Amino acid sequence: MKIQFFIYIPTFLLLFLLGLLVYLKNHKTRSNKLFILLDASILFWLIPSFVADIATDSMISLRALQIGYLISLLIPYFFILFSLTFLSNKKLNKLTVGLLTPTPIVLSLFSFSVLNINEVTIRNWGAEVTKSGIIYSISAAYFFGYALLALLVLIRKQRKSKGSEKDQLRLIIYGTAFAAIANVATSYVFVLFGNSQYAVLFGIPSFVIFVGCITYAIVRHKLFDIRAVIARSVTFVLLITTMAGVYGVVAFQVINVILKGSSNTARQLADVLLAVVLAFTFGPLRRFFEKLTDRVFYRDRYDPQVLVNKIGRILASEIDLEKLCRKVISELTVSMRLSFTDIVVFGEKEVHFQTRVFSPDQHHILIADLKKLGRLAVVRDELATGERKEVMDKYGVSASLALRTSEEFIGYLLLGEKKSGDIYNDQDIQILKIIANELSVAIQNAKAFTEIQLFNATLQEKVQRATKNLRHANEQLKELDQAKDEFISMASHQLRTPLTTVKGYASMLAEGDFGKLNSQQKEPVQEALDGASRMARLIDDLLNVSRMEAGRFFIDAVSTDVVKMTQQEVDQLQSLAQAKKVELVYEPPKTPLKPILLDENKTRQVIMNLVDNAIHYSQPPAGGGHVHVKLTAEGSNLVFTVQDDGIGVPKEQQGRLFHKMFRAGNAKNVRPDGTGLGLYLVKRVVEDQGGQIIFQSEEGKGSLFGFRLPLSGVPQELLGKAKEIAKTAHLTA
Repeated sequence: MKIQFFIYIPTFLLLFLLGLLVYLKNHKTRSNKLFILLDASILFWLIPSFVADIATDSMISLRALQIGYLISLLIPYFFILFSLTFLSNKKLNKLTVGLLTPTPIVLSLFSFSVLNINEVTIRNWGAEVTKSGIIYSISAAYFFGYALLALLVLIRKQRKSKGSEKDQLRLIIYGTAFAAIANVATSYVFVLFGNSQYAVLFGIPSFVIFVGCITYAIVRHKLFDIRAVIARSVTFVLLITTMAGVYGVVAFQVINVILKGSSNTARQLADVLLAVVLAFTFGPLRRFFEKLTDRVFYRDRYDPQVLVNKIGRILASEIDLEKLCRKVISELTVSMRLSFTDIVVFGEKEVHFQTRVFSPDQHHILIADLKKLGRLAVVRDELATGERKEVMDKYGVSASLALRTSEEFIGYLLLGEKKSGDIYNDQDIQILKIIANELSVAIQNAKAFTEIQLFNATLQEKVQRATKNLRHANEQLKELDQAKDEFISMASHQLRTPLTTVKGYASMLAEGDFGKLNSQQKEPVQEALDGASRMARLIDDLLNVSRMEAGRFFIDAVSTDVVKMTQQEVDQLQSLAQAKKVELVYEPPKTPLKPILLDENKTRQVIMNLVDNAIHYSQPPAGGGHVHVKLTAEGSNLVFTVQDDGIGVPKEQQGRLFHKMFRAGNAKNVRPDGTGLGLYLVKRVVEDQGGQIIFQSEEGKGSLFGFRLPLSGVPQELLGKAKEIAKTAHLTA
């Protein structure tokens, strides 16, 4: 068998396997596609070259070389295109491809011309070109020039690259340089000295080195790991050697000594026992040597499950966003031995959180650049060109994973190069995806916690500010209220003197002290007297409210005939009732009542207010109103009630009826001049004397107002309190 078989066939098979390996890894990227075309062009070129070297007819050999020449024009062309994929300038790439494409096309037109190869001599080592034209020489310049240009492109890119990409380009450059030197030397230099056979012996196999370096640079540790092969090989050798040594020593030395002179059955039994022992020790020995070799060949390897567990504990124990991110970054950086790790968290309009400063002039990665990374896991070494690769090169990022949940897109997990120089393999990416999913949920929770904290802080600040403003406003209101009370008190005292004079003279006129009044004079005099009485009651109300606010309101209890007092107050209001066309009826107690200890003046005011209200609000459209005043004793209590059939009180407003300055809506319509102080004073006077308010009402059907007071009089504890208030008021005055 000719020597060509031992050179061409192994070379062809190796190149085919290398191309297949790259195809199976990833045949979609532009760089991998061009590499596969480069490998295919070399394979197709080897076929006619092999035919030319084994042919016995010179014409067959000539045609085979001419066909091989035509195919070989594709090798430097695809190689220069492959090298240009490492450049990021797309416009320059297109321009360069446009300038380089015409040359191989023009040269291919002369493949079968006499200006190319036109004479071949058959040697024992293969076909030798003995006569060629100008095109053959130009083709040599074409091969050399394109290879040199591709080499320069790769060298320039390699100088600007970092980490694993720098190592990969270095491998391609070494393989290219070796193949170029081998082919130039064997195809041209050695030919000048009459040694054409070296083109077959060394030139053809050099393509295996060339393609092999590129294949390893592309595949790297993705589908195979040289360290894994070596480590497992060493493990296997150590295991076999140990077991063989132990078996040999024990079987042929120890057993021979112990069982010397024994029967064959005893020896066979000993061999069986030894085999059982070896079978049970095989597993532990294998694991021991695997750990031993792993420590040597995988010093930087991490345990994925341990890493996931550590990250999980961090995510479960931290809720503060900054602490959470920094602990995760520290764990990933140390465990995976990375140059850096960064977590970018988006806010509403900008980057909310970022740990790494990329450069002195650019502290944060731009959102516009981040958006180019997309929302999938991206490894820079798997990208040929494009915006994502440019962004990752700009910031030195080797792997990018989007952080997102089912509800929102949170940010990115960015990782630098491995300090070992390895690229991110499939296991790394799968582990990082698991971590990124868990991290996304944890960051979402931490962001919510941070937002709640900020909201609470802002809310607390606003509450404090509002409280301060309210406190200041309240102080101002107190000052104004005090000034108002002082003014009302002063004004009331000033009004009381002239009002007393008016009321006194009106009363004298009504009683005929200045002469008998005729019927026309009585009505206006009575109106004046009633108006003066209402004014006096209003002044009394204002004075009492003023005293309450000033803390000078107290009960001055004296022995009082309540029956007589009630009759007098009802009699005074009869004229008002007649004017309002209201029937006012008083029902005294059926049994005599003893005098009761209470504040006569204030209680009179209570009775007057309740009956006066009943008269004013008993105004049906026709037929007149009815007011029934009743005084009775029920058990230990004196009960006073005023029943009317007037407008009533709306149910939704009844709860505020006895509050200061409050008046029901329908009452305002009937009596616009009311003050809203009467019922407020009634409740205070009754309760300060140990009594209870009686109230029932239904809108449109009338109301029942009244009070209960102890028949025993004002309780002693309330009298004592009243005396203290009176004493304090006297001292203050």
